[in-house]
Amino acid sequence: MSVRLLQICAYALVLTALLPRRGEAASPPPALYTRSQALQGASAFEWKCASCHGHHLQGGVGPALEGPIFASAKSDFTIQQVYEFLSVEMPAYAPGSLTRTQYLDITAFLLRQNGYPAGVRALTDRIASHCTVPLLYRPAAKASPKVVKSKALAGKPLIVPRVNAP
Repeated sequence: MSVRLLQICAYALVLTALLPRRGEAASPPPALYTRSQALQGASAFEWKCASCHGHHLQGGVGPALEGPIFASAKSDFTIQQVYEFLSVEMPAYAPGSLTRTQYLDITAFLLRQNGYPAGVRALTDRIASHCTVPLLYRPAAKASPKVVKSKALAGKPLIVPRVNAP
């Protein structure tokens, strides 16, 4: 075989190794929190985090907490690492001062804003403390409706503010 053909074969082999395996790219992210938990997290975030991280999670004094720069393979964060960092180091002016529920809710909110779907079970301390799922921004999976129908309000639309709106 010629040197050129060997180079092409080696290149193809490297590319094949880097491509996701069948089913990996299409697999949905796990649903680790409830919708109401993420909404509670949005309130807690606005109250305790937005002054540093921005009302739209765009960053400010603190880093951005949404998007491909924050939640990327290069950043190499797992959900466990994010949760543990939040619950020990944040807010910067009073580390560890929120309740366990508030930290879980804020983590749920960050998952929602980075494209993870809501599920039927709430994120718990046990799940968040052991979850080695990588935190990767998933814009296609991101669901952030502006208007949500609520049975509690007899079918009247409930306007939910979009924290990630430009």
